[in-house]
Amino acid sequence: MASAITQCSISELICSICTDYLTDPVTICCGHRFCNPCLCLLWEDTLTPNCCPVCREISQQMYFKRIIFAEKQAIPTRETVPCQLSSSAMLICGRHQEIKNLICETDRSLLCFLCSQSPRHATHKHYMTKEADEYYRKKLLIQMKSIWKKKQKNQRNLNRETNIIRTWKVFIHLRSMMISAEYPKVCQYLREEEQKHLEGLAREGRIVFQQLKISQSRMAKMSVLLRRMFEKLKEMSCKAHVNLPQDLGDIMKRNEFLRLVMPQPVNPQLSAWTITGMSERLNFFRVYITLDHKICSNHKLLFEDLRHLQCSLDDTDMSCTPTSTQYTSSWGAQILTSGKHYWEVDLKDSCNWVIGLCREAWTKRNDMRLDSEGIFLLLCLKVDDHFSLLSTSPLLPHYIPRPQGWLGVFLDYECGIVSFVNVAQSSLICSFLSRIFYFPLRPFICHGSK
Repeated sequence: MASAITQCSISELICSICTDYLTDPVTICCGHRFCNPCLCLLWEDTLTPNCCPVCREISQQMYFKRIIFAEKQAIPTRETVPCQLSSSAMLICGRHQEIKNLICETDRSLLCFLCSQSPRHATHKHYMTKEADEYYRKKLLIQMKSIWKKKQKNQRNLNRETNIIRTWKVFIHLRSMMISAEYPKVCQYLREEEQKHLEGLAREGRIVFQQLKISQSRMAKMSVLLRRMFEKLKEMSCKAHVNLPQDLGDIMKRNEFLRLVMPQPVNPQLSAWTITGMSERLNFFRVYITLDHKICSNHKLLFEDLRHLQCSLDDTDMSCTPTSTQYTSSWGAQILTSGKHYWEVDLKDSCNWVIGLCREAWTKRNDMRLDSEGIFLLLCLKVDDHFSLLSTSPLLPHYIPRPQGWLGVFLDYECGIVSFVNVAQSSLICSFLSRIFYFPLRPFICHGSK
């Protein structure tokens, strides 16, 4: 009976992935135990949802429950594996024929008791090999976790760059269309300026695209390097403890070097080109929008929906919590059904805001979402120290400087155009082109904390 119990206890300490004793053991949702490094590497290589290698039960998230074994159980671990017996001959001091059971803290060399009393080591601090092994093994596991976190962050950055690259040419093409639609409205002598603007946009687009490609390549190489280093640390953690002190110093130096050379994601942003005469032309259609205070609505869903799209819940390096949950929503008193109209809004350095036009029917609803029809909005959201500009119908990011101070809104109802202008720089932010308006529109503004 005792033999059966011992055999059962030992089997619980075997990782089914590497078929060896557990290293940094964790328990997943189904109750099976594995080495933390083994499970991380296995799930990273799996394209399907994360599932248990034994019972195939799907785990919704990589949530690990740490395992703590009582010392009184005397269950064998890697430290007590018989492989130490084969290397015991290496622990005998060739000079004194004594067992090397001490480690010097200064040069991390193995010593017998007589060697530790020699003039060279007498003033140094010494540890028993078993105590030192546990101390260095814990430091090794800490380094492994640090490397894995860096690799996950690098992978998130790599995914972000890849997503931008996939849509970058489409964005440049669409922005070229928006700019091209603006210039025929002005005099013929501005054709030369239009050409320079488009050439500058194309040139900037190529430069930023190249930067994104280089950044993507660096992150891909760093991902491979971090994985190799993590696998090496895992291999070292399985070796006999006598090799750990000598190797740990080099590993820590390499980890510090990787921290310094970790590639950072590119924050692409195009220049805000001034369009000559645009402000003067729009001022011919200036109107003064008044607010209808009888219409009360709370559109926090706009910001919550936007934060949900901008932030990932597993990204611990980015905070998605707003500094304030209070937002002021206002509707214009004017109902627009025809003609050309231009008005300006003072943003007062607000960090989070939504400005534009919505179909008049939305004044009676509080469930406006970014995928709704009949909304033509420009949105600004601050996450940490980064500002994002987006437009709706469909949701599209704009990699240009955000306006500060006054923002201009232009509506050409018959031509189906809604444009947003940076008043201070007399530059185009974005335009909704070739729309068909068959419903009344109301100006809309919603702003949050400054």
